[in-house]
Amino acid sequence: MAEQAENTAKEQTEDTQTVRQSSAGGVPNRKWFVAFVMRNREELCRKQLEERNVEAYVACQKQTRIYSNRHRREVTRIIIPNLVFVRVTEQERLQVLKSTPLIQFFMTDKAGHPNEYGRHPFAIIPDVQMERLRFMLFQSENPVDFTSTPLRLGDHIRVVRGQLAGLEGSVTRQGNQTYLVVTLDLLGSALVTISPDDLEKIA
Repeated sequence: MAEQAENTAKEQTEDTQTVRQSSAGGVPNRKWFVAFVMRNREELCRKQLEERNVEAYVACQKQTRIYSNRHRREVTRIIIPNLVFVRVTEQERLQVLKSTPLIQFFMTDKAGHPNEYGRHPFAIIPDVQMERLRFMLFQSENPVDFTSTPLRLGDHIRVVRGQLAGLEGSVTRQGNQTYLVVTLDLLGSALVTISPDDLEKIA
C-alpha cells in the first residue's frame, strides 16, 4: 500500500509538472538570449535554428519601397543588425553555440553579478518586452527605429486605437514628434512616431 501511495503521489507530481510546462510553452526555463551573428547573416541564422526546432527571432519590419520608375516592392528591413534573439534553456544555449557557426557569441550582462570565475551572466530579454517589440514591428504602419542611446522616457501609456491598439510602452517627444517607445533591457529602445490622440495614460 505504501508503495502504491508513493507511486500515485509521484504520478500526481509528474502530471502537475506537465501542466506547468505546457502552460509555459512546453519547456520550462526557456528564455530569450541575445546572439551576435555575422552582418547580413541574421535571417540565414534564424532559418538554420528554426530548421532544428529552435525558436529564434530577427527584429525586422516589412516595408514598401517606391522606386524612381514608380515600381513598388516589399522589402524586409532589419531593425537591430547583427542580432538574433534565441529562446532556449541554458543547456540548449550551449548546444546552439557549438552547432551554429554563424553565431559568434552571446551577449553578457555587464551589470550582472559575476560568478566565482569572474564571468558575468548572459543577457536575458524578458518575454513581455519581446512580445511588445514583435507586436510593434508587425503592426506598425510607420518605420520603426532602434537606438542604443538612453531616452528620457515619460508616462507609461497604452495605444487605444489604430494598428498598434493594446500595445503598452512609454512616450517621449523629440521636437514636434511624439514617439511610442518599447524598451529592451541592456540593448536600447524601439521607437515609432504616433499621434498623441491614440494614447492613454496607464495609472
